[in-house]
Amino acid sequence: MSVVAPTFGTLVARAGQIVRVEATAVSSRWDAGPQGQVIHTYFQFKVLKTFKGPEQDTITLRQLGGQVGATGMLIPDMPSFDVGSTYILFIAQNGRAFCPLVGVLHGSYRVVTDEATGTERIVRANGEPLQSVAGVIAPIESSSGPAGSVASALRKDDFENAIIQELDHPAQQ
Repeated sequence: MSVVAPTFGTLVARAGQIVRVEATAVSSRWDAGPQGQVIHTYFQFKVLKTFKGPEQDTITLRQLGGQVGATGMLIPDMPSFDVGSTYILFIAQNGRAFCPLVGVLHGSYRVVTDEATGTERIVRANGEPLQSVAGVIAPIESSSGPAGSVASALRKDDFENAIIQELDHPAQQ
């Protein structure tokens, strides 16, 4: 899949919702589509913090593709979420677009804990540490695991403060 990577300002501006969430469930099912039946995957989350958009206790994201029984519909480079993990998501057109995240993988950031310090840090959808908000525009390459030390990743609090600052004082697009 080819995606134009957004800048941090564009990521924040295009999102209808920005939330920190914990993944609670995932399921796939057949749905009616314009050309017939298609598979969608539904990710359910508990909302931990809302930065932009309506306040909700839970949210369900729908994206194209998934596995129902022996039939699968694989869409390369679509985001996935592990139940029990925490993410910061930049959501747009949930339920209307093939992927509910701004910039597909660029709209999902996992919160991980640096085991050495206990500090919560931000990694990109492929497991690479996000070292600054300017790094959201970098291409997301497939990765077999984290590239670089989690200790080099941006602290969760700094990422969230940057989101709040961008919402308060948007950069010129």
